[in-house]
Amino acid sequence: MGAVLDPLLALALVAMSVVVIASRRIFDAIIAFVFFGLVVALVWARLGAPDVALAEAAIGAGLTGALLLVAYRRLVTIAGEEAAERLEARRRLAIVEAAFAAALAVSIGWVTLTATPVGDAAGGQVLAELPATGLGNPVTGVLLVFRNLDTLLEMVVLLVALLGARAVRADVPPDDLVTIPRSTPVLNGMLLVVVPLAVVVAVHLLVVGADRPGGAFQGGAVLAAAGVLLVLSGRLVPAVETGRLTSLLAVTGVGVFILVGLGVTLTGRPLLDMPGKWAIYLVETAMMISIAVTLTLLFARADHLRRGAP
Repeated sequence: MGAVLDPLLALALVAMSVVVIASRRIFDAIIAFVFFGLVVALVWARLGAPDVALAEAAIGAGLTGALLLVAYRRLVTIAGEEAAERLEARRRLAIVEAAFAAALAVSIGWVTLTATPVGDAAGGQVLAELPATGLGNPVTGVLLVFRNLDTLLEMVVLLVALLGARAVRADVPPDDLVTIPRSTPVLNGMLLVVVPLAVVVAVHLLVVGADRPGGAFQGGAVLAAAGVLLVLSGRLVPAVETGRLTSLLAVTGVGVFILVGLGVTLTGRPLLDMPGKWAIYLVETAMMISIAVTLTLLFARADHLRRGAP
């Protein structure tokens, strides 16, 4: 099965990449990009990395695709559909960039295939020290124990993206976001099922992430998907004022991570060292909340969200 599926996935990646680059219409390129993200998620699953596959499917394909569609709608609103689709000059630049990226990928692949193996030093060390952390999932162990500074910087990048979006956003709340103006039995029933289920799934991914595939990024993506659904249905609407609670939740991930990382130095531990499994759960919970809030705010293009009409 793998002998047939793996080459098909490889061909699908190349094909969808070409479609994204060669598409003359932005909308077509966005749709192709979403399919590309789904194929990448399947590739990660085939490589035995379900954690990355979950994150790619939820964030890379789902939420990123939604953000691109919202940006496209805004572009059409501002410039008109014909002006928004004038891509000839940029498309040529994209082809050059794609050629450079392909050459870089080939170079990296060639170096990887021809390099002399140095053994399983890093992976073996991680697996050897993993039991001392109380974790069963090596991905979580690497992210929060062995490469915790990288994980902290990833959260900082997400926070900077939110601050950058606020800096360039207009001072008035967006009025062109597609919302459903009134409640319907089908919509109400779907929200009653999907939103609580998303919360349960997110918490489950957070809890099992210590020992099995899952974690803060996957749980945060699921919560953000529920937030996007609430925005699209009009249950959450952009507000002019900046809510203190919203801002606090957005910085919780970085703040808790730094506080725990600095606090352990008082006990003689190294900076950012996790003192136990409880600290990992605390940091991951804060990260999950911040990821969900940040992605929802980016989608809504708002500083703050308030409750909309029921």
